[in-house]
Amino acid sequence: MRWSPQQDAALKAVDRWLKAPGSQVFRLFGYAGAGKTTLARHIAENAGGEVAFAAFTGKAAHVMRQKGCAGASTIHALIYRPTDQSEEGELMFSLRRDAPASKADLVIIDECSMVDAELGRDLLSFGKPVLVLGDPAQLPPVKGGGFFTEAEPDFMLTEIHRQAADNPIIRMSMDIREGREPEEADGDRVRLLSRREIGPEMILAADQVLVGTNRTRRRYNERIRELRGFSGAAPEAGEKLVCLRNNKQKGLLNGGIWSVREQKPPRGDRARLVVEPEDGGKAVRISVPLQCFTEGPETVPFEVRRSADEFDFGYALTVHKSQGSQWDNVVLFDESYAFQDARARWLYTGITRAAERLTLVR
Repeated sequence: MRWSPQQDAALKAVDRWLKAPGSQVFRLFGYAGAGKTTLARHIAENAGGEVAFAAFTGKAAHVMRQKGCAGASTIHALIYRPTDQSEEGELMFSLRRDAPASKADLVIIDECSMVDAELGRDLLSFGKPVLVLGDPAQLPPVKGGGFFTEAEPDFMLTEIHRQAADNPIIRMSMDIREGREPEEADGDRVRLLSRREIGPEMILAADQVLVGTNRTRRRYNERIRELRGFSGAAPEAGEKLVCLRNNKQKGLLNGGIWSVREQKPPRGDRARLVVEPEDGGKAVRISVPLQCFTEGPETVPFEVRRSADEFDFGYALTVHKSQGSQWDNVVLFDESYAFQDARARWLYTGITRAAERLTLVR
């Protein structure tokens, strides 16, 4: 493959680091379409040892596998292993020295802004060189993330390669990043619609709906539940949920998308559910205060939340919560006006969550 001068310089910089690492971590950052994943695959193929690909969420790991990063998993699966069972028979996880990371000669992490301090330190405790990929044009990480993005990049990719520039989603992200208003470039893959033009069938056909504020998110989740025929206060089998707090013992990650496999009889004021990760994997039993679903997680007292799992309906997500994931077909309601100081970064992040098709509603 022919590399641009900038990509060639990035490969040489990583090669020097691998041969004489002055730091355990190399930060390779770049904009959407700059070829970070392509370079990472090439680095892995020529690293001369075992390479492990991983990302924070299962969805992001799935996207890596689709892009040719063989065997990509969550960081959780890379460094933790089942160690015991709870009283209800569910698997519990803890850091294990014989985990897959222990056998890797190089670890490559995508969407690194999502990684928090605890997960980052646990990963580095294996002593392996870690190449992290990130995009500084995206929103700052949600609270708790940013372990790998607090320092400046070791190499920054700024040039968008020609093939990516032909992608109308990438072109729109470039327009936003460079201060231009988005224009409809491809009526099939990218559509610009008004709120009057967006219909229920388009919403239901989307893999993910993204919005700006929690108020809008709650309203749209209620409406989409109605459209899908769900009416109960508690989630029912087949519903889509989002995890709101990490629990490494259960393998729950903030921002992870889950589907309800089974609704158990409630216990007191808690919904009891068996859920499965969006990208496939083992089912997990969760116990969530019903108030999370009826009034919002922020209304649940801390002493109640501390001893429970934290989930909400996941048909509509805020762009902030969607960071680290990507879906084929995204409907993005433009609420960038709510983020005066970060309007362009909010819109850029939302647009780049779409892999194949984007409907931007303004």
